[in-house]
Amino acid sequence: MKKLNFLISLTNDDNDYQQEQASAAEKTARRLGVDLKIIHANNDAVTQSQQLLQYIQGSGARPDAIVFEPAGGTGFPQVARAATSADIGWVILNHDADYVHKLRQN
Repeated sequence: MKKLNFLISLTNDDNDYQQEQASAAEKTARRLGVDLKIIHANNDAVTQSQQLLQYIQGSGARPDAIVFEPAGGTGFPQVARAATSADIGWVILNHDADYVHKLRQN
């Protein structure tokens, strides 16, 4: 069976809440036996969207799913479409996105 690979994108790594999210993700990944990569956007939405697109469109191994907390006020609908078109799962933390219903239909 293929080992699952997840990408976690957090807003930053310099506050207790974000550090705890990263720690919880790492502990859960170890417990479940999945690979995990955590990246941080330094509170910059443009940086975050570019980072995510690099993992989605890159020539390397793509994640099976992306879990992210948006660094800005958008849920990156274009990035979400790129991810799901590449058969990558898309999970948004602490944000409501009105485009999720359409993603599920496709």
